[in-house]
Amino acid sequence: MPFYLRMSGASALAYLPDVERGLVRASGKITATEVRWLLNTGDWRRMAMGAWFALAVPAEEVRDTVVAGMAESHRDDSALPLAAVSAMLAGQDALGAMETYLERIIDQPRRDQSFEIVAAAIAHLGGTPPVAPATWAVEAFEELLATAQDLQKTFRTRRPRRRM
Repeated sequence: MPFYLRMSGASALAYLPDVERGLVRASGKITATEVRWLLNTGDWRRMAMGAWFALAVPAEEVRDTVVAGMAESHRDDSALPLAAVSAMLAGQDALGAMETYLERIIDQPRRDQSFEIVAAAIAHLGGTPPVAPATWAVEAFEELLATAQDLQKTFRTRRPRRRM
């Protein structure tokens, strides 16, 4: 199984130690153009990987695409990494995209865990989510955010610097 298939949704945290080497190795060659392509595919696997790899390239080159991906996500496998990464890269500018995501799934009879976790992301950014996030959702978002921050630091320290 390709390493990146495990890095989706909330399960990303459990598998990160096993796949971090593969992510870091792949991040050394990924470009902002490739990250934007991953985020624009609509495929949850590619969007999840695009979210994580957005942390390896200059934020200003992918920020808007990450936020758009958050708004267009259709399931927790991509919405959760996109929530953490869009919060990091865009801050409060990601609120509208997160709200759009929640509006789309609020009436689904079988909402997944992303509803509450994205609500926690909205609250984290100072917005007003449609429901008060449960403690478990706040903790899950904080853990995703910490994972994204750690991954970004790892990318920055291990990614080869490009010559000008």
